[in-house]
Amino acid sequence: MNPDSFFSDLARFGNEPALIDRASGRVIRYSELEQSLPVTPGGVVATWAKTSLDHLLVLLGALKQGALVAPISFRLPKAEAIDRARHLGAKELWTQEGSACQSRIDLAANAGPVLTSRTLLQEMHSPGTLLQTSGSSGRARVVWHDLAAHIASAEGSAFRLPLGPGCGWLLQLPLNHVSGFSIPIRCLLSGAAVVFSDSENATEDDAVTHLSLVPTQLQRLLDSGAPLDRLQAVLVGGGPIPSCLVDRAIRAGVPLHLTYGMTESASQICTTERLLETPNPLHAGAPLPGREVRISDAGEIQIRGPILAKKSLGPEGLWEDLPDAEGWFCTGDLGAFTAEGHLVIQGRRDRLIISGGENIQPETIESFLLEIPGVRRAVVVGKSDPDFGERPVAFLAGDFLEAEVRQFLAARLERFAIPQKFHLWPSEVSEDLAKPDFAFFKRLAAAI
Repeated sequence: MNPDSFFSDLARFGNEPALIDRASGRVIRYSELEQSLPVTPGGVVATWAKTSLDHLLVLLGALKQGALVAPISFRLPKAEAIDRARHLGAKELWTQEGSACQSRIDLAANAGPVLTSRTLLQEMHSPGTLLQTSGSSGRARVVWHDLAAHIASAEGSAFRLPLGPGCGWLLQLPLNHVSGFSIPIRCLLSGAAVVFSDSENATEDDAVTHLSLVPTQLQRLLDSGAPLDRLQAVLVGGGPIPSCLVDRAIRAGVPLHLTYGMTESASQICTTERLLETPNPLHAGAPLPGREVRISDAGEIQIRGPILAKKSLGPEGLWEDLPDAEGWFCTGDLGAFTAEGHLVIQGRRDRLIISGGENIQPETIESFLLEIPGVRRAVVVGKSDPDFGERPVAFLAGDFLEAEVRQFLAARLERFAIPQKFHLWPSEVSEDLAKPDFAFFKRLAAAI
């Protein structure tokens, strides 16, 4: 679809529901949607609010007017959100007021030494997003996508996960994450509904046919007996998923699709068909249409296509082109293809632990730890060691006995790969985070 006609084409779905908010009872139909969008200033429109119907309306209204939208994590303190909005050159910040994203903070009066995106605005010719990466392996970056990239991502997703009128995708993920922001784009392109609900029984809602989850959420829904088998598709990504959880979901009749993606790629890169049995090795499926994927000589996953972000803003405050001269982007992830063309994710290149000359991939250890009954989350990082250079240490959430964990790992790993220490999951870190802050865990390990 042409980005210029994205909003004008919405009316073609007529009285089909576009946005459904179960908390308030509001339903906005496609024929009403364009007139329901608020007027926002041009340039950069920053928001700091929970995922809600009103928050999404602000973002869509700004995109319709050709703005760059910059949703900022609502987990951050308000003062930090204001600083980040100024850093991006936003003139005002839309914030949460009650249950709605309506209040505005004027930023122009006290701008200070702002690093603006003026140069970027001069280069772009279409609306777009400024989304922050997870920063799980270091300092976060801001990436710029134009709306065309998000549309290309949604069109490729539909090849594996068809959507249309009568479907509804539950939106509970944060809109400042690409996994959350991509859901409305997929729905609006297809005539499906975006469903908002804070009910614990949202999966029983007849309007909900599709879900996006991280592995921890899937496990909790299975534990609660949620009727996931009634849905059309459950998309799981955001981090490693243990094969025992995949097997459990399949046996429960969950229409499970595993996916691999990132902020820089406007969400999905590869996605499986519905899994009917647990694949060995566990993989993320084949590349979706509009994505080229290759493995470098060093084993790194590289991608190319219209889904890629155009530029990134690093911690130093400089905008840089994201793809190289030939259009390829180095993901920093290690991987390989199976004989069937499915992508196997082996771990982050920058998380590699070198211990006594041996290469240890933390994700391999984490996947085994998550197979242990009672272990809910696991993070493995390297800790400096005078004899070996580094030794792996683990942080675990759940109920476990260290002796049993060591025995389990001893039957599956080389001796040098078994963590030297096992620590309890820090109380200040939520177990629900899709991607833990590995830099934080590394600092914590060094301090213990």
